[in-house]
Amino acid sequence: MRVKSLVFLLFACILPLGVRQARGVEGEEQLSTVKRPCWIWHRQDRQPGQSARFTKSFFVPQDVTAAVIRCGGESAGLVVSLNDQKIGQLEPYDPIAQMDVTHLIRPGQHQLAVHASSVEGPSAFFLALEIRLAVGVSFEIHSDQTWQATSQQSTGEAVDFGAVDERFLIPRDRQMGIKATDNYEQWKQALGAEAGTDPASFMIADGFEVQLVRSAAADEDSWVSMAVDQKGRVLIAKESKGLLRMTLSPAGDRVTNTELVNDSLKECRGILPVGRDLFVNANNSKALFRLRTGSDDGYGEPELIFASAGSVGHGRNDLALGNDGKIYSIHGDAVELPAVATDYTSPFCDRQANQGHLLRIDPATGSVELLATGLRNPFGIDFNADGDIFTYDADAEYDMGSPWYRPTRVNHLVTGGDYGWRAVTKSWPPYHPDHADNARPNLDIGKGSPTAVKFGTRSSFPRRFRQALFILDWAYGRIIAVHAMPRGASYVMTAETFLKGRPLNVTDLDFAADGSMYFVTGGRKTRSSLYRVRFVGQQRKQSSETDQQKSRFEFAAQSRRLRHELEDQLLRDPLLISVPDLFAHLNDADPWIRQAAINVLERLEVESWAKRALAETSVSAALRSLLSLARSKQPEHNAAIVGRLNQLPIADASRSDKLAALQAYALCLDHGVTAADVLETTRKKLDACYPDDSYPVNRLLSELLVQLGSDSVVAKTIDLLRHSRDQTEQMHCLYVLRNVDHGWTLDARRDYFAALSAADHYLGGAGMPDFLKRIRGEALDTLTDEEQAALAAVIEARSQPELTQPDPPREFVRKWTVDAVMALNKSDHQIDVARGKELFRKVSCSRCHRLSGFGTLIGPDLTNVSSRFSRRDLLRSIIEPSKVIAENYQSLQIVTTDGKVLVGQTGLGGDYRSPVLRLATDPNRPLTIIEIPKSEIESQSPSPVSWMPEGLLDTLSGEEILDLLAYISGHR
Repeated sequence: MRVKSLVFLLFACILPLGVRQARGVEGEEQLSTVKRPCWIWHRQDRQPGQSARFTKSFFVPQDVTAAVIRCGGESAGLVVSLNDQKIGQLEPYDPIAQMDVTHLIRPGQHQLAVHASSVEGPSAFFLALEIRLAVGVSFEIHSDQTWQATSQQSTGEAVDFGAVDERFLIPRDRQMGIKATDNYEQWKQALGAEAGTDPASFMIADGFEVQLVRSAAADEDSWVSMAVDQKGRVLIAKESKGLLRMTLSPAGDRVTNTELVNDSLKECRGILPVGRDLFVNANNSKALFRLRTGSDDGYGEPELIFASAGSVGHGRNDLALGNDGKIYSIHGDAVELPAVATDYTSPFCDRQANQGHLLRIDPATGSVELLATGLRNPFGIDFNADGDIFTYDADAEYDMGSPWYRPTRVNHLVTGGDYGWRAVTKSWPPYHPDHADNARPNLDIGKGSPTAVKFGTRSSFPRRFRQALFILDWAYGRIIAVHAMPRGASYVMTAETFLKGRPLNVTDLDFAADGSMYFVTGGRKTRSSLYRVRFVGQQRKQSSETDQQKSRFEFAAQSRRLRHELEDQLLRDPLLISVPDLFAHLNDADPWIRQAAINVLERLEVESWAKRALAETSVSAALRSLLSLARSKQPEHNAAIVGRLNQLPIADASRSDKLAALQAYALCLDHGVTAADVLETTRKKLDACYPDDSYPVNRLLSELLVQLGSDSVVAKTIDLLRHSRDQTEQMHCLYVLRNVDHGWTLDARRDYFAALSAADHYLGGAGMPDFLKRIRGEALDTLTDEEQAALAAVIEARSQPELTQPDPPREFVRKWTVDAVMALNKSDHQIDVARGKELFRKVSCSRCHRLSGFGTLIGPDLTNVSSRFSRRDLLRSIIEPSKVIAENYQSLQIVTTDGKVLVGQTGLGGDYRSPVLRLATDPNRPLTIIEIPKSEIESQSPSPVSWMPEGLLDTLSGEEILDLLAYISGHR
C-alpha cells in the first residue's frame, strides 16, 4: 500500500492544471481543481458563423489500460483530434459522443484539439478524456478556461460558461450497456417461480431502496400493465383478461385489499385513469374502451371509443392524457393504420398499413388523428413537463449484428413524424429503416425489449431523476433513467441504469401520491410481482443555473415554439403558407426545425415549390427540397433533380446534407433516370466523393456506385473492408459487393472470400446465418470458372478451420527480452515479408489478431499498428503481454453457481439472444468454445492475466523475428 501511495503522490505532482483527479488507489477520493468539465467557447459574445481551434496539451506518465473521450456541442459543430489525428466529427445537434482512444495514447506528451464552428444559439462545447493507468490510477483531462483558443481574430484562454450538468457525464459503471453475460432470456427464470425476485439481489442507484410489496397469487394470472388511480389504488391488467384493483396500506408497503373490477377486457396494455373514468387499451379486444365509475365505486360496462384492425402481437399499447384533454394511444406494427383519421404525416410517405403509430383520440367526439408513424413496437408513451411526448421503440431482433439492424431507441415523437420502420423483416434485399427524410431519433439504447415509460415528474426523487424518463427493458430486467435535456427544438439525451435484477421482467410503472415509484413484472405467463422504489438518501442542495444552462433553456424554448408553429401549419390552408419562409427553415441547423418545415412543404402542391427547389442556391435548403421533390413520386422531375444534384458541391457538405443528397439520387435513379450522359456525370461525381469519413455516407455511396457500374468501387470497398474493425461496416462491404461482376482483381476476390469466411464468426440475431448464406451464394454466382478454380482454397476455408489445427510444437530457441530484440542488427538481414506473414500464422498471432484482413478479431486489430505504437511498445506487448492489458481485451473470470471458476475470452459468433455464454478458454484453440448457461453465472470479473500467452517469440531466431515484425509493421 505504501508503494502504491508513493506512486500516486508522484503522479499527482505532475498533473497539468485543469486535470481532474478521479478515484484513485484503494478507492481513495482525491481532491480536484475543477469538479466537472466546463462549456467553453473562444469569446463571450457568441454569433453564428464563428470558428476557432481549441487545444490542450497533457502528459501521460504511465502505461494506459483505457482512455475514453466524451464530448458534445451546443449550437456548434466539432472536429476532434488527438495528436493531429482526427478521431471524431459532430454536427451541431448530434448526440453526445463517446470515443475509445486507448490505442492512441502512450506514455509521453499529447495534445487534444477541437475545431469548433458555431450556428444560431448559445455556441459552446465540452470534452472530457478519462485515462486509466496500469498502476491503478485514473485522471481526467477536460475542457475549461485553461484551454488555448485560436481564431482569426484572437488567441488566448477559452471562455468558461459554467460546469457541465452531471447528467452529461454518466460514470461508466452506471452506463446502460449490455455485457456478454447478460441473459436475454432471464425472464424464463420467473416461470413457475413461487414469488417475486428478492429485491436484495437488485442493483439500484445510490440512495434508493426497493421493496417487494406483493407477488401474484396462483389464480391472478401474469400482469402486463398498471396505473395508480386518484385514490392511490393500484390498477393492474391481467395478461389474459380482466383488471385487478389493489388498495395499499397507509404506509404503502403492502396490499390490504384486492378486487376484480373487470373480467371481460382482454390484455389491457394501456390503463389511464381520468377523473372518475378509466380508459383502457385492450389489445386482444382490439379497441380502446372507457369504463365509468358507478355509485358503488365499481366500473360499469366498457364503452367502445375506438376499434382498430390488425393482429395483436405488436399491438395496442399504452395511453397518455394530453393537456388538451385528448387520449394519446401508441400502437405497434401489427395494428393497421386507421382507415378514417386526420393525417398529419406527409402524403409522400409509404402508406403501408403495418407500421407502429401514434393516435390522438377525442373521447367526447370519437375523432381520430394520426400524429406519427414508422415505429416498430413502442409499448409506452408519456409527456414531459413541457408537453412533449416520448416513447421507447423496439428493435428487430432478427436483424441483430447486420448493417440494417436498428437498435431500441428513445424518440421524441413530433407531430407529422415518420420514423422509418416498415414491417418487412426477412425481406431480401434487406430494408434499411433509417433515411435522411425520417424524423430524427434522440437516443440509441441498444439491445432490449421495451415496455412502459414514465417521467419522474410526480416522484419525490432527486431533481435529476424527477426530470428523467424511466424506460423499462423487459428482456434484460432493467429500468433505465433517460435524461432528456432541452436542446434546440428537441432534446439531447443520456441514460443510466437505475435498477436491474434477474429475473425482473418489468412491464409497467407509475408513481403514487407520496412520490414513490411502483412497478410490476410479468408477461408470457411468468409469476408477477408489485414493487415499490423510494428515495431514502439525503437530498443534495440544488445548485444555481450556469450561464450555459440559462442560455440553453431560453434558446430551446424559442426553438420549440418555432417547431410548434410549423406543426400547426400542417393542416392550414395552403394559401396561407409562405414557401420562402419554409425554404429559410430548410436551411436551419436544427434538424427538428428542418423536418417540421419539410413536413409542411410536402403537403403543398408540388408545382408551388418545385421550381424553387431546382433553383435554390443554399446547399442545405436545396438538398432537402430536392429530396422532397424526389419523394413526390412525380418522375418527370427526376432528370432535373439529378442534374441539379450534379451541380451542387456535395463533397464539402455536412454529413446530414450528404445523406439527403444520396437518398435523392437513389430515388431518382430507381425511377426513370436513364440518360447515359447524366448517369456518367453522376458516376464521376460520386466516385470522387468515395470513400467518405462517415460510414452511413459510405453505405449509400457504395450502393449507388455499384448501381452505376463504377470501375473503382470494388477496390475502394475492399480497402475499407481490410481496414475496418467494425462488424457492421465489414458486413456492409461484403453485402454491397456480393453481386458485382466487374472491377475485380484476383487478390481482391481472395480478400473478399477470406473476409466472408471470417464472417461465420459474426455475432448476430436469428437472421445472421441466412444473411451470410445469401451473400455467399450471390457472390459465388458472379465468379467465372477460372476464378472458381483459382480461389477454391479460400472459398472452402469456412470458419478458418486451420485455426483449430495448430502446427506441431516448435523448438525452443532462446528466452527473448525486449532489449535483446531491440539490439538485433537489421542491416545484416534481408527482410523476407512473405516469411513474416507465414510466421504470423505459425506462432499463433492469426489465431487472435487480424492484419489487413487476415486472421481473427479476438484481440486488437494489428492493421496500421506501426502508426500507433513504437517498435519497443509493440515488442513489450508481445513479450510481456500481462504487464499492460487494455480493458477492452481483458479476459473474463466466471464463477458459476456450483463453484466452478473459468477464465477466457468471449467466444466469436453466436446469437445475441442466446441463453448461454460462449467462452474460449484455450488461446491455442480460440474457436473451441465452452458454453455456460447465463442463468448459472454467479459473478464475473476481469482477469489480471493476458489471454495472449508469454514466450511466443521464444521459438524464433533473430532473423525470423525481424521478418515477423516487418510484416506486422506493414512493410510490403
